[in-house]
Amino acid sequence: MQYNSLIPVVQVDPSSFDKLKFYVRHLLLQEVELLPKLRTIDTVQRLGVAYHFDEEISAILNSVSVEGQDIDRRDDVHLMTLLFRLLRQNNSPSSPELLLRSLKDGTGNFKKMLYKDAEGLLSLYEASHLAFEGEALLDEARIFSTEALRELMPSMHPHLRSYVDNALAVPLHWAAPRLQARWFIDHYAGDVKADQVLLRFAKLDFNKVQKLHQQELSRIARWWRNADLNKSLPFARDRLMECFYFATGVAWEPSLAACREVVAKAFSLIVVLDDIYDIYGTLDELVAFTNAIERWEDTATEQLPEYMKAIYLTIFNFSNEVADDVLKNVVSRVHYTTSGC
Repeated sequence: MQYNSLIPVVQVDPSSFDKLKFYVRHLLLQEVELLPKLRTIDTVQRLGVAYHFDEEISAILNSVSVEGQDIDRRDDVHLMTLLFRLLRQNNSPSSPELLLRSLKDGTGNFKKMLYKDAEGLLSLYEASHLAFEGEALLDEARIFSTEALRELMPSMHPHLRSYVDNALAVPLHWAAPRLQARWFIDHYAGDVKADQVLLRFAKLDFNKVQKLHQQELSRIARWWRNADLNKSLPFARDRLMECFYFATGVAWEPSLAACREVVAKAFSLIVVLDDIYDIYGTLDELVAFTNAIERWEDTATEQLPEYMKAIYLTIFNFSNEVADDVLKNVVSRVHYTTSGC
């Protein structure tokens, strides 16, 4: 999957960006049939801009259910499977029993009409990856939809074929959010039915978030250089970039910057510790280091070999900084609550 850092797009001022955001909110809230509304939610989520509209999307999904659909709607595979997936992603109650019963014939096999419904099969495939343990019906649906999609691919339109090929390689539920958003923005741009205003908003927002992540990585890299662990521990792996990327997979939204920083720093230090314990340290040195961690004092380095002192102090200072930040946030929230603001 090719991944360019920023998307070429003409920048706009904040007021124009807010106008685009208002337009997308209108798309979500306008009175339309259920399937077009669900498609809009799905598209907004895939483009990576749903975090702007969490309340609106939750309100929409909380107002519908799989069980509440009319009998004639239950034959619409794409509608029912998309609704099921979006509800489950929203942590709304959604049993697959009713959904999958409507997709099977009297003999217990999937209906033959499904073999010609590429959109419905793809939606069923994506929904099946949200199965809980023991939901054998969804496991069965995943196998069926995967095989049926592969059989249909040669006859698909190239744009749909690339969509299906990407999904079969990496199901939406397994995908790295930012990589998936970047891929889908390009894919959506090739859709003749694409909403150009929504697409422009997604491109601008992607670049804003990407620049924010780059700034965060720059700050974390500065912290890593200042720790200078490569000098005292030349045998240890330097995996800061990978750890930050992992952090963006766990929590990529702009509001979760503090979480990304802590995860990236903590995992970078864990990688170094893993190399010390698995590769370099002697048994006596490792016992001394473990004892120092248990004591948790800045003077604990006195009993450590020289090469361990830097990593111990880096862990000690980093952990205390995180604890101080957490305490400050708690105090701030308590003050905010008690002041009645």
